[in-house]
Amino acid sequence: MDQHSVIEQLRETLSLSNKAQVETRASGDVNRVFRITDKSRAYAVKWVGDDTFTGIDRFHQYVLQGQLAQRGLAPEPVWLSDDERLWVENWVETGRQALTTDRTEILARVLADIHSQPITARPLALSGRWDHYIQAADLLGNEAVMTRCQALRPLLLASEQNVDDLVLCHNDLSYGHIVDQKAHVVVDWEYSAMGNRYFDIASCAMINDLSDLQCQRLCQHYAQQTGIDVQTVATQVEQQWDVVAFTNRLWQAALDATTTLTGTH
Repeated sequence: MDQHSVIEQLRETLSLSNKAQVETRASGDVNRVFRITDKSRAYAVKWVGDDTFTGIDRFHQYVLQGQLAQRGLAPEPVWLSDDERLWVENWVETGRQALTTDRTEILARVLADIHSQPITARPLALSGRWDHYIQAADLLGNEAVMTRCQALRPLLLASEQNVDDLVLCHNDLSYGHIVDQKAHVVVDWEYSAMGNRYFDIASCAMINDLSDLQCQRLCQHYAQQTGIDVQTVATQVEQQWDVVAFTNRLWQAALDATTTLTGTH
């Protein structure tokens, strides 16, 4: 998908003028991101291509992001193609910065805010995602992977059944995803779902490559924001660490296998 194709595919849908402009923006491993501007309007356009390994239900995520946008936490989704390969949302410029410069405090505040939302989404169902990634990466015959999977699955299933810790999670919260630190406006909600709060915290710590000390501060700030005992937060996050690491390992293996098969990246 190139810039010209993006404009032409969306010209009628978005009622774009002949002066509409498009530029390619930084994107992740799965999608390509474009920014379309037309007079006073600006859109973020995501093209996911032939993504099959993630198992994301993009229509469900579109509906969920609409709810999040109504609560001021996400950009308003505008359009999703019938094949779910092209996603359009309002472009959100980087907004206000928090008074603190402590990234762990900002991340903790945003996580706590997300986890407190009265929104019920589909469950993350991580055990099923593991199976999906393993199949996509053709790892069923890998004894080391399957042994690790069997060892971690009981912990995973137990954590998903703890109702007190079952909350709306982002599951991919990097510091760069927070575009307004005061209003807690966040982008890239593709993996958002109902899940275990401590998996989300551990995932956030790993994604942001936090040191041990920074991870401790993240737990402390989260405890302050939520009123949960800090030792409970720290212990539970530590328990989820191996689950997050294994999930990331399977995700990367599935991505690599898909990339090899399609010859794209």
